[in-house]
Amino acid sequence: MQHPVLSPDASAAARERYQQAQTWLLLSLVSSVLCVGLCLGLGGAVFCYLSMQAATQGLLDDADDKLRWGKILTLVGSVIGILSTTLSLIFR
Repeated sequence: MQHPVLSPDASAAARERYQQAQTWLLLSLVSSVLCVGLCLGLGGAVFCYLSMQAATQGLLDDADDKLRWGKILTLVGSVIGILSTTLSLIFR
């Protein structure tokens, strides 16, 4: 299926990076709400969005770098959110 944002000339690698960034963007937004890691989750979402933009322009190295930081911020925010919620429930 053709994605409307990517040009018909976009490589398979660019499409793959775009889809990965889109998936991680959704994960970072969900984790920022559910894991109460709002700042890090939104930071991860911004990096994932920037990765999507880089993929549409064919800048695959830049897309990879931004996606890596988006993943890191999302995962760290999720872990901190889960730990802080768990600790607050334990020590109530």
